[in-house]
Amino acid sequence: MKHINCRGINLPFGVGAHVFRVAGLLTLAVTSRGAVAQSMDYGALEQLFGEPVTTSATGSPQRVTELPSNMEIITADEIRRSGANNIPGVLRHVAGIDVLQWTSDESDVGVRGYDQVRSPRLLVLIDGRQVYADFYGYTPWSTLPVELSAIRQIEIVKGPNCALFGFNAVGGVINIITFNPLYDDVNTVSATGGNDHLSQGSGVATFRLADVTAWRISAGGRRNDDFSTPIPPASAGSPRLGENRAAIDVDGVIRLSDRVQLEIDVSHTHANQVEIDPLYTFSYERYVANSARAMVTADTGFGLVQATAYTNWIKDLDTATPGENPAHFGNQVSVAKIQDIFKLGSDHTFRLSAEYRYDHAPTVPVTGAHVFYDVTSAAGMWDWKVSQTVAFTNALRVDRLSLGREGYVPANYPLSNADWNRSYTEASFNSGLVWKADLRDTVRLTAARGVQIPSLISVGAYLSVDPPVTGVPTLRPTIVMNYELGWDRTLPWLGAQWRASAFHQQSDDLATVEAGTISAPGATTYFAQSNVGSSTMNGLELKLSGTTAQVWRWGMAYRYEVIRDHFDPIAQGGATFLEYQHTTPAHVIIANLGWAPRNWELDAYLHYQSSMQGLTPSALGFGTVLAPIDAYLSADVRVGYRPIQWVTLALSGKNILYANQRQTSGPSVEPQVFASATVDF
Repeated sequence: MKHINCRGINLPFGVGAHVFRVAGLLTLAVTSRGAVAQSMDYGALEQLFGEPVTTSATGSPQRVTELPSNMEIITADEIRRSGANNIPGVLRHVAGIDVLQWTSDESDVGVRGYDQVRSPRLLVLIDGRQVYADFYGYTPWSTLPVELSAIRQIEIVKGPNCALFGFNAVGGVINIITFNPLYDDVNTVSATGGNDHLSQGSGVATFRLADVTAWRISAGGRRNDDFSTPIPPASAGSPRLGENRAAIDVDGVIRLSDRVQLEIDVSHTHANQVEIDPLYTFSYERYVANSARAMVTADTGFGLVQATAYTNWIKDLDTATPGENPAHFGNQVSVAKIQDIFKLGSDHTFRLSAEYRYDHAPTVPVTGAHVFYDVTSAAGMWDWKVSQTVAFTNALRVDRLSLGREGYVPANYPLSNADWNRSYTEASFNSGLVWKADLRDTVRLTAARGVQIPSLISVGAYLSVDPPVTGVPTLRPTIVMNYELGWDRTLPWLGAQWRASAFHQQSDDLATVEAGTISAPGATTYFAQSNVGSSTMNGLELKLSGTTAQVWRWGMAYRYEVIRDHFDPIAQGGATFLEYQHTTPAHVIIANLGWAPRNWELDAYLHYQSSMQGLTPSALGFGTVLAPIDAYLSADVRVGYRPIQWVTLALSGKNILYANQRQTSGPSVEPQVFASATVDF
């Protein structure tokens, strides 16, 4: 059987005793079959292919141009030269990615528009483990337990990819791949200081014991102040307190035999920061996040088998405004998954998987109950190499979700626990036809259906009696259909790559907060989340990038996008915290130019976007209104110098063109300038 390596698809390991027993049985089972298992050696594959590769989509190593989906890969070198000190700062330089920077440390990230506060449409993974926070349905970026210097590459997948990548990937996927301690000897420390009293440090160390086991420890911390630009009065909330973050991650690989391997990963993060909440007011959030994961991999007589389980815990202390009682949001999700990747002949690759997920959160601010759901999933993928020039990939995933509620029910509450005894089944798919027309041209045609499951907050974990607000179990999932035609062409005479994509997307059953009402005994009316309609999007992306004379690298990308919302009357015009038609810029241009002669590195990035509008709280005290945001041009720069091979000194600037610049409906952003020193050993 042909050997298939796959670290890009990770299967996690939880902490419950029953999960450990299951993993142990799986380890014995795959060991007894006798097969070869090892982690993905990305460095060896990059040398073989002559460019970054991925296994995340199909399980087999592939170039970006071969994939049945639209993906871009940001390499470790590009991350370093971006000058960014966090992941959203890296992503803002990528075509098709929308970043709303609300505060110094908090940003919302979307793919091809549809970005909003606590954006729910983007699935974020670290080595295959979900870090998307299910309780509110978004990604709190500061809680991610990964240092930039520990990242080998960031894979950005555009469009719905639930069947290929997993739960809730309806807008796109950010898949963060870290260095493998078994193959990558990464040892580095860095220190950064800058304006807004920024002080930041991080380190990565790798330890090996022959070829039997290898471990990587990465840790980092940051302290700084938020911007000093005024918060719009309608959005005013908690005071701007100091922001900080600390994280540690331990990742180990153990070869149980030549044929079986175990990966273990545990992490802890805490972060305090000013951020904007779903009602577009500012609050001070205190996060604590922990995770534990293990994956057993074996190359057996019946394929590459991976068994994973993981558990994520996250707590969020929301100190919204002075005088209010803080809301203690919490969430634990446990996932167990097994998959098998195998080939039939040389032209057919299959991936079969089954997954179980249990997710629960206590009710807040009224306590004494918890809302939960469990999901059983089955998925299959068939990658068919039809000929030397044509490949056809189909993936199907079916999720069966069962919802529940247990515990305290307030007096005169219009719902009972029995109202949560409901379930539904949804299917998602990804289909992609890739045609290698000639040595230079590749054409890609894709279709996909994605399913966005409502967050636990929206289905009942949020419950307030004063004012009367609740989540409801009847909220329907959002369905996203996407169709795309792409063309890639290499231009050897220019040392460049051309990429063009045209896409159409339809989103149905979009949901928003406080758009519905439920009558309760005693003439009380509860406001509740509700499905309010649909939205269509049409767009075009063009990108040209390349390298010249080995010291110059450059790129320019343009995105044109038009969104049309079709909402119920109560939600039109952004009145109920939902609006895409006017809050997505029609035109976005991104450009970069880099020069690296000998020991120097100079990089500049420009970002232009056309005028749009943003949501802001209404002066009437309920709902939102649209506020104008003028077209703007922003610039980031980095200058790096290596006095000796293992030391790098750098000066970076973000949003450096103006003393303050309005980029969202929140406070204007200020320039951020910081110097760093990095030592590799």
